[in-house]
Amino acid sequence: MGADQSPNLDYKEQEDCHDLDHIPGEYGAIPYLGKTIELVNDLYGFIDKTYHKFGEVSKIKIGGQPGLLVVGAENYKTIYLDRNKAFSAQMGYEKSLANFYRKALLLRDFDDHKFQRRMFQTAFKNDQMRGYVDIMNPLLKNNLDSWENQKDFLFFPAVKKALLDVGATVFIGVEEIGPEMDKINEAFLNISEKGLMGLVKVDMPGFKFHKGKQGARYLEEYFTKVIPERRVGEGKDMLTHMAKEKMESGEYFPDEDLIPQASFLLFAAHDTTTSTLNHIILHLAQEPEWQDKLREEAQALGRDQLTYEDLDNLELMELVFKETLRMHPSVSMMQRRTIKEVELGGHKVPPNTIIFVPPVYNHCMEEFWSAPFKFDPMRFAPGREEHKNHSFCYMPFGGGAHKCIGMHFANMIVKCFLHQFLLKYKWSVPADYNPKMEAFPLPKTADGLPIKLEAIS
Repeated sequence: MGADQSPNLDYKEQEDCHDLDHIPGEYGAIPYLGKTIELVNDLYGFIDKTYHKFGEVSKIKIGGQPGLLVVGAENYKTIYLDRNKAFSAQMGYEKSLANFYRKALLLRDFDDHKFQRRMFQTAFKNDQMRGYVDIMNPLLKNNLDSWENQKDFLFFPAVKKALLDVGATVFIGVEEIGPEMDKINEAFLNISEKGLMGLVKVDMPGFKFHKGKQGARYLEEYFTKVIPERRVGEGKDMLTHMAKEKMESGEYFPDEDLIPQASFLLFAAHDTTTSTLNHIILHLAQEPEWQDKLREEAQALGRDQLTYEDLDNLELMELVFKETLRMHPSVSMMQRRTIKEVELGGHKVPPNTIIFVPPVYNHCMEEFWSAPFKFDPMRFAPGREEHKNHSFCYMPFGGGAHKCIGMHFANMIVKCFLHQFLLKYKWSVPADYNPKMEAFPLPKTADGLPIKLEAIS
């Protein structure tokens, strides 16, 4: 089959392949769970042990799904560039994300995926992005002002709330943060912290999975109600732009396509930026000289809030952003499923095999990175540029056709927040602070990241 041809859609009707005896690895001794607990407790340590024992490709069972754990830049190049249309994102997530975000952009393949991306073409244009900066800056300021004089300050829940305010306004055009937004927040929490973590997939009261499904149903009802309102409104929010986007026929994209995109976009953008900022603030607390450098860079701009034009002029902040995503990619595990037989790491992989892709391991392989466990933003600077040692040694936003459509928005919101935070506060953690890290449902410090805040007069 030529690379320009879409595969036969029959692959969506096939069951997952479990015939992986010819590939080294271990499913694990625990029935159904397999290696899930080991992986959740220590993601990097588990992958490292598995890699040194079995190589870049090994069979594994995670969350009841047999498949292959795959690392290595060449393997990721094969998977993400997918020149032979051999990997399905939709089927990779069929038994996980699809339970709550079916038909979201990430869960679309090939021509269907390309068609659905058009829904976002206006929402992410420069003029619209410039408008989002103007909307989010005062919201961030209000949140940061409310943090002053707080003792025992926990950064993670505070920034999560701040970014939810931004998401509610910038993404879906909520004019007043109140009880309705609390319900939306609860729905997202039920999906990410309960539904996606619920190993027993039963939609009945008493099960985590049921809580997640309730959250998904609430979001569907909410967006079904507001999309017609946004379509006739004059808002500058992302949902309004998406609701007004038209197909080549001149008709609006149907609501049944818009609803999952809107729901998943808010979920993905909110959780990933919250995770990234959590780790940036941690590293800048542990590396005060870098905190000082970024503050000096922010002060040199001479304004309290960033403009859209400022975003490309924060060179040190950009280096810190990239290094943080190298050490802590905001998505711990990506997934695909093979459509046809492929070769990965010297092994023939059958059709319909689940592929588990953890970006963090490539981000720390010594063949690409010097002192990979050291926080060293200068590794991305001109003259070093270690991320260019291979096109897939660094992939915090994925790659290929499914590369994160919101990556520039994520960069923008992180910089707008950091700029204000650096100018308003200094922060620190105890010298011996070494928090337990969680990888699921999103990467973060397990303790909520307690920091000492000191307002800058």
